[in-house]
Amino acid sequence: MKRFIQAIVFILLIIAFIYLGTRDYKVTKKNIEHKTPKDILVNNDTVFIETNHSKLLNKISSKNDFILYACINENKLCAKYGLLIDEVAKSYKINDIYYYDFSEDRNENNATYQKILTKLDQYLLTDDQGKQNLYAPTLIFFKNGLVYSFDDSLSFNRGKTSTEDLWTEEQINIKKIYLNEVMKGFVSNE
Repeated sequence: MKRFIQAIVFILLIIAFIYLGTRDYKVTKKNIEHKTPKDILVNNDTVFIETNHSKLLNKISSKNDFILYACINENKLCAKYGLLIDEVAKSYKINDIYYYDFSEDRNENNATYQKILTKLDQYLLTDDQGKQNLYAPTLIFFKNGLVYSFDDSLSFNRGKTSTEDLWTEEQINIKKIYLNEVMKGFVSNE
């Protein structure tokens, strides 16, 4: 009787392995609309490398050449502009662009975030209360410890209400021209 039960269990295990082996375990990717910019941009297929406020402050202080893409994960425009940045950067063989999600640092208003703002103060807008902040998306090129190019023009919707209204073919072409010009100068030491 014991052997009979063992044989039944053995047969059930074989049937279970066969069944599980033939199941289709496709992993469905989330729609781009449900992913955050970090999910879309910080992966092995793009030039983006995630950084935090401490590493970023050290990078700015190092006076090395680098590119920073500052975003907020709730901002859909960050992902759309980021994909264009990735495309153009690859064409110039730029392999690393630092991705910085500053939303938590801005909410906490921590000392390191304030130091970053101080380093960028001449490029940041000052609000009616006299405060400066980063806005998303912001793209900054650093050369020899100085800001080579600073672009936050998409961070203010200019009266538009949605990403789709702002991210038009015309705007994409304008940004593509800008990116080509600045990246060409960045890599050629102009």
